[in-house]
Amino acid sequence: MRHKRRDRLIRLLNMKISNRFALAIFAFMAAVMVTPSASANPSETPLQFKLRSYEGREWTNADFSDKSLVVVAFLGTECPLVKLYGPKLQQLSEEFGKDVAFIGVNSNTQDSVTEMSAYAERHGVRFPMLKDVGNKLADRFKAERTPEVFLLDAKRDIRYHGRIDDQYGVGIIRDKAERND
Repeated sequence: MRHKRRDRLIRLLNMKISNRFALAIFAFMAAVMVTPSASANPSETPLQFKLRSYEGREWTNADFSDKSLVVVAFLGTECPLVKLYGPKLQQLSEEFGKDVAFIGVNSNTQDSVTEMSAYAERHGVRFPMLKDVGNKLADRFKAERTPEVFLLDAKRDIRYHGRIDDQYGVGIIRDKAERND
């Protein structure tokens, strides 16, 4: 099983990948797959959570224990940048979803679950969108803005924190990203 995953990873790495964020995901997957003790024990995960999605389902960190990596994206329904990046995050989720969990977290007090549902439908987001009432998870991550992305390894340590790419920013709109983070 481990060899099949490694061979798949090697095939994917041999393809031209211009997205550094995607390449970072693969690099961590490679490190995780060669380490036998890499599976995280959800009860020992430093960043534990129990949040509800806009659909009413309760999610915990244990729901993602079968994934090598977890991408936590802090999103807000009315943020112009989040509106632009929602489809890109969904695309990455579809591309890497077999080994990587994508989670959207909304910590904005002004965003209702109805608005979260409308955002997910409008932008085609199908990964879990969770409501962080009281900003507890955002505070533990020290998230400051939207969109803000965190990549967690198998031990659920933060390995990347920042933007998705440089295509959009405050006062910046490019036809395509020049730098994929």
